[in-house]
Amino acid sequence: MSLEGLKNNWYLLAFGLFLLFANSHAQDLGNKVRQQAKVLDEKMELQHNFFDAKRFRTDLKFNSNKRILFTTIENIQAFDQKYKGTDMSLEFVIRDRLHTAIFLNQKKNYLKSMDGSEFRLSQNLSAVELAQEVVSLIGGMYYGADEVKALVK
Repeated sequence: MSLEGLKNNWYLLAFGLFLLFANSHAQDLGNKVRQQAKVLDEKMELQHNFFDAKRFRTDLKFNSNKRILFTTIENIQAFDQKYKGTDMSLEFVIRDRLHTAIFLNQKKNYLKSMDGSEFRLSQNLSAVELAQEVVSLIGGMYYGADEVKALVK
């Protein structure tokens, strides 16, 4: 083997080791981020103003099997009103039908989706207006569209 061939093999070996190290480091970092997020979620769920989803999506492979509605509304009773002429309360629609937890008394209204994406919602809304905005937002999501369609059945 020539000196040039040995040099090329050395570069390939070094590059392969670099890729192996970089991939391992990225996986470790990803695991640490997931662990920290899980700890934060567990702390959040223990608070008195957190109302967990009543049903979870176990058929999907996302970071979470539920969505979380963060809202400035301070009292869960605000969601006792009926949803659009149905017998279902706003709370039932959000927590059961749309697989979404409600976290009250937050600084802003936003929705955290199952993949971790966060969607801003309008501020200073009544529970009815907020629920409608949440239904509309989830209805525009790939998996949420079927959940919203099932509401009208």
